[in-house]
Amino acid sequence: MDTRTKPLLPMVLAATLSWTNSAAAKEATVVRFDDRMTGDWGGARTQLSQRGLDMSLAYINEWLHNTSGGARDATAYADQFALAISADLDTILDWRGASFHVLITNRNGPQLDAKAGLGTLLETHEIYGRGHYTRLTRFYLQQALFDDRLVLKLGRSDVDFFPLSCEFINISFCGALPGYHSNGWYTWPIGQYFANATFRPTAQTYVKAGANDVNPRNLDGDQGLRLRTPHDDNDGVLANVEAGWLPVFGNRLDGAYRVGAWRNSTNQPDLLLDTQRQPMPLTDSDPLIRKRSDGWYAMAQQRVWTNGSGRSLSLFANFSRSDADVDRVDQVASLGLWLHGPFAGRPADRLGLAIGQNRASARAREAERLSNIATGANGVLRRKETPLEVNYQFAVARGLWLMPSVQHVRNPGGRDDNDDALVWGLKLSAVF
Repeated sequence: MDTRTKPLLPMVLAATLSWTNSAAAKEATVVRFDDRMTGDWGGARTQLSQRGLDMSLAYINEWLHNTSGGARDATAYADQFALAISADLDTILDWRGASFHVLITNRNGPQLDAKAGLGTLLETHEIYGRGHYTRLTRFYLQQALFDDRLVLKLGRSDVDFFPLSCEFINISFCGALPGYHSNGWYTWPIGQYFANATFRPTAQTYVKAGANDVNPRNLDGDQGLRLRTPHDDNDGVLANVEAGWLPVFGNRLDGAYRVGAWRNSTNQPDLLLDTQRQPMPLTDSDPLIRKRSDGWYAMAQQRVWTNGSGRSLSLFANFSRSDADVDRVDQVASLGLWLHGPFAGRPADRLGLAIGQNRASARAREAERLSNIATGANGVLRRKETPLEVNYQFAVARGLWLMPSVQHVRNPGGRDDNDDALVWGLKLSAVF
């Protein structure tokens, strides 16, 4: 297929499915699964669910084009399929409180940042990442105990902490942010051995702790659908802890406030010092190996207005701080809002706005400064980049959303001499 036609596909598909959905609206509405594009399969989905089996297929594609910034104007198109299957073992095997979850992902397409040479600290293209492979992202057993006050998980999964949804295209505002700037925290779609426990002392509070295997072989494309990861001498453990408060104020004004921390036992090279704790750019020696790295984060989300008919305004703020000794980006912060139902006649639409700041670590900057001195270069040092995104998600049809987006990245890569990037985007999301 001519790749120049790809940006048209989301719009053509949306228009076609919108017409199909209008015709289907004349038929009897389904009681369950009416948020999926393929509905209830004539009642078959409800019957499967009643017998303990649920499944879904989700699809996302993102088309991006930069009109300024980087080495060149470029267009990139990437997509992802995600097949999820959940089995309620209480219903199937009479195993009270138990369930099993499987999720397989497939990603394709190039990344705009690389094609355009944007040089950003964090990507403008969130759906891109970890290669064009089919992967077993999740395969785990879940056990709820004591009236669901304690929930245990064991198996393979992406890191099950920092629960931020991907409602933006810039990765600075999407998903498990620490994994984008902390070495050894492998985010979606990478699966790895894990175990965690969540304890809920009250309906509005929880404490969660867990551990993930840190093995670089999990990143290999040939890992695919394998359950077992080959042994690697650089293995370590990523240990996480998170505490949350989930209040509801007044009339349906729900919020979520979380703090968390992690420790990674994997050996990692220091960005500045050599084995004698002298600056590497001046000695040209091997780096000092750090035996561990640490970080912490805070998250806040609060609905501040709702009219009771689906329209609402929510604010959010996120902060993540990793280990400046080993991580080239040591701080990511963002603020934003979601306006659900921005117009009375479009109650299922959503407006999103976010601004952030990604900071290069001081240790990496000092190493760069000393390298410039040693080589006689006069390059501008990395400091901070500031991404901004505005998007509007249209609810096109049942199970189908189309989201135009515009991003502005000030000082890409944290360099003051880099031209600001302006990136136009279009995202299609579908749940079948």
